[in-house]
Amino acid sequence: MLLSSCSSQPNDLRDNRYYRDAETPSAPSQSPSAAPRPAPVAAPSEQPKAPALDKVALTAADLASEGVQPSGSPQRTVPATLPDCNVPLLDATTAYQTAWSYPSGATLRQVVLAYDDEADDVVDALRDKLTCGKYRAEGAEVTVRTPAVAADGQVSWCATSTKQSACTAVKADGQLLSVVVVSAATETKARQAVTRIAPLAATALARTS
Repeated sequence: MLLSSCSSQPNDLRDNRYYRDAETPSAPSQSPSAAPRPAPVAAPSEQPKAPALDKVALTAADLASEGVQPSGSPQRTVPATLPDCNVPLLDATTAYQTAWSYPSGATLRQVVLAYDDEADDVVDALRDKLTCGKYRAEGAEVTVRTPAVAADGQVSWCATSTKQSACTAVKADGQLLSVVVVSAATETKARQAVTRIAPLAATALARTS
């Protein structure tokens, strides 16, 4: 009821300045006890805004020298793994995926992911799992080759089958992770392309505006 919500005091009317107890006129007036002040309501903590992943992804301007064209529309689904050795991408909060095509028929794919914690942990998890050597996909045996040296915060590898070759470069920057995959007819072509594009992706990932 409306009246019950006005105060937490059991006899709220006794403090009404227009009310006097007619039966006890000589009783000394008592100062009303102060009503308890409501506890301040804590302001809701501001959640950090999700980074604008499209701003740190590769653009047509970044890839002008590659001669690629966009393939389809960007996607925001968050992948859990990569196909090679089923390596984990851990628990990303958001993602931004783009695809590009070369005139030769080769393809370039990039996914940029955001995490609550440092993305270096994801790179470490990838590196630990890239030990399967071989696996089967689409009826073909895929051989995974990792580099002799993988720098902190980044790792790259190639996976080759009788159908195609794909080379991948992964780079962490703070809470962001970039994954670039080039698929081509031969491992040499895929590796050369991903080697050219990896620095472009790293530069894009560090963009602040």
